[in-house]
Amino acid sequence: MSKDRRSEAVVDETRRRLLAAAAGGVTVGALGTGATGGVAAQDDGTLTLVHDTHFHGRFEDAGNEAIDIARYYAIVEELRGEYPNTAFLGNGDDLAPSVLGLEFEGEHMVEALNEMGPDAVGAGNHEFDFGVDTASERFESSEFPWVIANLLTPEGEPVPGAERWTTVEVGSYTVGVFGMGTTGFYDITDYPEDWQVLGYTEAAEAAVEALEPETDFIVCASHVSSGVHETIAAVDGVDAIVGSHSNVVYEEPETIEGTTVAEFGDEFDHIGRLTFDVETGELSDWERVDLYDSEALGEDESPPESTENYTPRDVRSVDRNQPVAEIADGYLSDLEERLGQPVVETEVELNASFDNYEIETGWGNLMTDLMRQVGNLDEDIDVAVQNAGGIRSGSRYGPGELTGSDVMNILPFPNEIVVYELTGEQIRSYVEGSVRPMPGDYGAQPAIQVSGISYEWTGHDGEGQVRNVWVGGEPLDPEATYLVSTNDFVAGRSEEFVEDSRVFNSGQFQGPFIKDTLDAEYDTIAPEREERMIRVDEVIEDATVEGSEGTLRVSFAPTDAVTSVVEDTYRLVAPGHGTVEASSVSGGDEVVVELAADAVVEAFDAAEADALSLVGGFDPNSEHYGYENDDGELVELPVNASYDYYELRTSLSGEDVRATVGGDGSDGDDADGSDDGDDGSGDSDGSSGGDDGSSDGDDGMDGGDSGGDGGETADGAPGFGPLAGAAGVSGAAYLYGKYGASDGADDGAGDE
Repeated sequence: MSKDRRSEAVVDETRRRLLAAAAGGVTVGALGTGATGGVAAQDDGTLTLVHDTHFHGRFEDAGNEAIDIARYYAIVEELRGEYPNTAFLGNGDDLAPSVLGLEFEGEHMVEALNEMGPDAVGAGNHEFDFGVDTASERFESSEFPWVIANLLTPEGEPVPGAERWTTVEVGSYTVGVFGMGTTGFYDITDYPEDWQVLGYTEAAEAAVEALEPETDFIVCASHVSSGVHETIAAVDGVDAIVGSHSNVVYEEPETIEGTTVAEFGDEFDHIGRLTFDVETGELSDWERVDLYDSEALGEDESPPESTENYTPRDVRSVDRNQPVAEIADGYLSDLEERLGQPVVETEVELNASFDNYEIETGWGNLMTDLMRQVGNLDEDIDVAVQNAGGIRSGSRYGPGELTGSDVMNILPFPNEIVVYELTGEQIRSYVEGSVRPMPGDYGAQPAIQVSGISYEWTGHDGEGQVRNVWVGGEPLDPEATYLVSTNDFVAGRSEEFVEDSRVFNSGQFQGPFIKDTLDAEYDTIAPEREERMIRVDEVIEDATVEGSEGTLRVSFAPTDAVTSVVEDTYRLVAPGHGTVEASSVSGGDEVVVELAADAVVEAFDAAEADALSLVGGFDPNSEHYGYENDDGELVELPVNASYDYYELRTSLSGEDVRATVGGDGSDGDDADGSDDGDDGSGDSDGSSGGDDGSSDGDDGMDGGDSGGDGGETADGAPGFGPLAGAAGVSGAAYLYGKYGASDGADDGAGDE
């Protein structure tokens, strides 16, 4: 796929402009290769920026192949031809992550972008997914400049093949463009520890100092989080900031410290146009082009809104740019031959969207269950943890066939599955440290998917907490050791996963491993949500337990945080054995929850627990929590897109339950409930007993579904059964001898 497939017209135009640049002293790397027209050559005192890219290594929308890069670029060409003095800018994350990115390591995107001819692209973190050497190769083979001002080599030089900033000749104007990447590069990509990451202000000031004397306008092609733009805008001389790291879609551009800031999402859904008065630097006109597919609209759906500034474009009426289409179709055809065949049938919808940050999902349960089967160790792997950011397609699949391409799009990173021996305290520290608390733009999140473990999590007032942790059918023992499967991205960025505790290197990337295991071992799957991660926003410390005529009645006074209860959400959670759904819930000054007494006793017997949690939803009182946005306005709760309500819990003592209803569910003496301290399970962090979170549907209890509308529910479909082992390769790691990987394994995947 290394052949130059650009159209002859574009190649000739590129050569002409490069020769002109050489003669006139213009920076060659700054020139784009896009076609220019008579209108674009006119000078009316305006400058137009068309932005941005952020393609994630994809040639088409993850959920709709008609919304693709060839139609996207056809619209970009229209805008370039319509408006004088137009520059086309990208903002990075163009080479990956996607199945195409994993298969071709960004080579496919460079070929397409060379044909599209952006004037400059700000490098993003995913350009470095395959290491700095591969990133540099891609930058060097690009016929347009990649810019990033705040990444430097150990010697203080720009990233090889890239520039810190560049100049672009647009009509009679010279535009300066600098890139900016997140200072968290070390944590989110494969960036060497000895390379430099400068602060935002330092890098922006250096860019302006270098560019201002020779330019008419300065733009930051941003790949930082939205909240950082205020810092960059505060640097005098920055006229505009386009794009971001955050996948945010503005309703309209903002002005911060005199700097215009525009963020219009990522991939192919939107194209931004900003037109400026060059003399004043002020935004004079703007447009957001919203791409949609009329054939994909449901009966009750309408096209995007059309206004003075919003332009909906039906991709069915847009002809594909043929040179770009040929490049994309060639790579997609290659990919289809490799990965297009079905690997398994799913009986339920699989949620691989960004909901995986917020809620337990069936896909998350499926893949982490499979991660516990890697290799041929002498002992079972107890726990698996997966970072939500590694689940990447942003789509839902099924019911129906799941193809190899689907799996690889969900898991597009070159992340190897690795196994570590951790203490219970280290496990607890990791899951607690993963919680992203309020305040935050996306609400509180557990931010991981798990297998073999069940816990309650809380994220408020800047602090994440976990309680009631179970592993392997018993309360978590802080001093005991457990085998934990994860990926090397997580392990390399988490203090709990220390090198000396690594047991096994599988030598297998997650995507291919999950794909091959499903293909080899399963005809159908139906993973469910199983109360592995239970959200808790309020703790009720005192509850009264009463019993009569086979009914257990739990009553408590709600806290000031509770506006009203969500009646159909209350259940007693028995980790690993499902839930007991409440038969009746009433709110008011006193909340009363009724459950079937015999089912509650069975739950305690099955879990062998001294205490279990009664959990349910409530409408939160936003004033009680008092979270405010940057403008000092009260934030309406819940913030999370996947939650319609918050959740509370109170602890029920097994001793109190049996004293109230009798061991067989008959009436007993009334008793008061327990508080939020040690639930009597023996775990120092208040954990109760239970098994690994795999609902078996026994004991007359439901499978369970923790808060919100994340997609999968326990609907009675057959669950994801025991998993067959998948052969691994030897890690030759520190604890290899203790756990005895298969003698037949390949010894070539030793310690890194």
